[in-house]
Amino acid sequence: MAFQKGSETKDVAISSLPASPSTGTASQGVTSRCEPLTRDLCCALQHEWEDLAEAASERNIFQFPHFILNSIALLEKFDPKIVTLRKNELLIGIALLRGDWGYAKLPVPFWRSALHHEQYLATPLVRTGFEDSFAAGLCDWIDNAPRDCGFVILSMISGDGPLAEALIHHCSIDGRGFLTANRLQRAAIAPARNRDREPKTLLKASRRKSIQRAMTKLSKQGEVSLERLSNAGQLCDWTAQFLAMENSGWKHESGSSILSCPNETALYKAMISDAYEKGNLLFSRLCVDAVPIAYTLDITAPPSGFCLKSAIDQNHRKFSPGVLMEYETLKHYLGKDELTLVDSCSAPDNEMLNEMWPDRKTIMDLAIARKGAAYGAMFRCIHTVKTMLKTGSGG
Repeated sequence: MAFQKGSETKDVAISSLPASPSTGTASQGVTSRCEPLTRDLCCALQHEWEDLAEAASERNIFQFPHFILNSIALLEKFDPKIVTLRKNELLIGIALLRGDWGYAKLPVPFWRSALHHEQYLATPLVRTGFEDSFAAGLCDWIDNAPRDCGFVILSMISGDGPLAEALIHHCSIDGRGFLTANRLQRAAIAPARNRDREPKTLLKASRRKSIQRAMTKLSKQGEVSLERLSNAGQLCDWTAQFLAMENSGWKHESGSSILSCPNETALYKAMISDAYEKGNLLFSRLCVDAVPIAYTLDITAPPSGFCLKSAIDQNHRKFSPGVLMEYETLKHYLGKDELTLVDSCSAPDNEMLNEMWPDRKTIMDLAIARKGAAYGAMFRCIHTVKTMLKTGSGG
């Protein structure tokens, strides 16, 4: 269910970005520190980082320490930096950034979120209750970054969460330029909101009939069963079978499967194992006569849930096993009151999920300008050019 992000600007190192740790001045009692992202630094911060992840107002698994530690090989080509913000020595937020060059076809250097293509959400981890302090501290850090970098783009952050609200509010009262871009919505499930609704009532009549037909036809092939991993002894086998199935069809042909990249394979194996140990793994499969024909891989971090990947046996494609599994996912999550929202992590134009799943997750980019008249003028110019380009392309 990979979310297909738009094309990124060319990766170019900015010579004036700090090569060594840099410390920012205090704003509202918040201090910042910018350092190259390394394995040693992740390990040094791990205890505090895990505490921050548990206490974050928006629990984003793609920013958790274990995920980032196992993503270093995928991120290193961007020369990423980790910006930590503290208030009275307490770690209140972490942002992963990288230098970039060229925005809206203009030759300008800037910072942006450091992301690889297996990260479907980049909302920074911010301690609950410290969103305003984080916003003030991050803006202060931007103002003290290398002078030729006039703005920062926080890519793919939640557009409807407390952090975006705090950042926009701070920019407004601080008199600095900002803009939101690439705003989109993808399919989601808000379990508590739909606790009293029957899953089938959320579907159109045509979809209900197609699911019933698919199940009837599949039942003629053998005994159909839904299994969820609950035995640690089966974890390795399930993972291997899932990865092999995902490495089929168009993904295999295009070289875009998990197994096609050793670093992605290592990431998913580590992520699955870690989620199982913490009790946050929902690994499901559809079987015919005990033989798997489809898998879904979800990870929860209450009150959030994330549906990461799915895989189907191409030999059973005509029975729509993927659709059947997504319906089972919907049934499972409805009424799970410990979860506020389950993110499909899918493309916003996924017609099947958009029709079947009743809610939406808002994602956007937030660009924040450095404070000052010159930077404000530059930012307005960039905004104007970007708007003209978008209008000219019919977007």
